[in-house]
Amino acid sequence: MPEVVHPKTSDAGRNPGAVALSIAAMMRVFGNGEMAALRRLDDNPAVPAYWRLAARHPILSERNTEERHRAWRAIVQALAILTPKGLPGERGDLHDPERKLGATLCDGGSRDWPGGLAPGTSPRPMISEQRLAQLLAARGSQRSVLLLRAVRALAASRDAAVGVDVGDLARRFIDPDPEKLAAPYYARLDRAERAAKADATKRTPNA
Repeated sequence: MPEVVHPKTSDAGRNPGAVALSIAAMMRVFGNGEMAALRRLDDNPAVPAYWRLAARHPILSERNTEERHRAWRAIVQALAILTPKGLPGERGDLHDPERKLGATLCDGGSRDWPGGLAPGTSPRPMISEQRLAQLLAARGSQRSVLLLRAVRALAASRDAAVGVDVGDLARRFIDPDPEKLAAPYYARLDRAERAAKADATKRTPNA
């Protein structure tokens, strides 16, 4: 059974990345019913599993601002949606510090993306550039709504063995800086497009 590490100091308890990592660790040993309830969390206050998390992480129950409180509920729901399914204590680790959320929204959580492309075609991101632009422009509750939609799409396409940077995911719900999502998304897309062009050139060396 994985060790569950909780923030020990006040600084760690207010660091979104540290809190999110601790929550993700707790979710690995939660029961399937608890996880199902957290995946449906939305604005439902009557979810015991959420309050079990809040007992260890007081930031979840703080109401300094309604927007921050709403963001943390969305973070918990997003982590529950992405946590690998399986028996409590046997679920894989969601966290991969090398895979920023923006990159996974591009490649859909697939290391092999975009795979074999037909001649003349280009890599197609999981979240289109238009949808990403809408997400980058959103603020407040609308941003959380759009991020959760993107997380659900990622959960449906993601290879269970491919993780995401849990701390980065949490910060994207709190920090609206568009660069933090856009930069890794477009870095991943650019890398795939250049690889596709190089592959096309190999196929037609005299073109």
